[in-house]
Amino acid sequence: MNKKLTLTALSLLLLAGCANSSTETPKDDSAKEDKTTETTTEKKELKGTAVYDNGGTVNATIVKDGDQLSDVMMEFVDQDGNAITELEQLYGPDKDTQMSIDTDWLDQVEYVENFIKENGVDAVTVDENGKPTNPELKDVVDLDIRPMLAATQDAIGSEKDD
Repeated sequence: MNKKLTLTALSLLLLAGCANSSTETPKDDSAKEDKTTETTTEKKELKGTAVYDNGGTVNATIVKDGDQLSDVMMEFVDQDGNAITELEQLYGPDKDTQMSIDTDWLDQVEYVENFIKENGVDAVTVDENGKPTNPELKDVVDLDIRPMLAATQDAIGSEKDD
């Protein structure tokens, strides 16, 4: 009989423990940090185009992360649709612009892309020949960048059309 009482008491004790945990009031979750309220910005890829005097084009691809430019890429295409990889292909061999900068041309384009990405297209100023007048640019870039700026502005303007 002692065993029956012990088993009954143990069973009651277990049932009381289970009943006690199920009747607890739920904890208030409002004290926890809400990590779902982090704002995620939407990335947009915008494209624009401008034409050079010789019929070639520059295509600008802008990636915006919210209101910030996260990437600026320029692609140059000749009138036949071929990618331009040398300055001579863009300006021709008899232009004043064609100097010893041919090997640095892509570096200069990349410098302009980075400047626009960091400062915005409206921060770039040029002279009557399309050469940059910004001190940060004019010491490095000796190209007519007006078509690059026009393509970038066209890309940014395409966002407003959406």
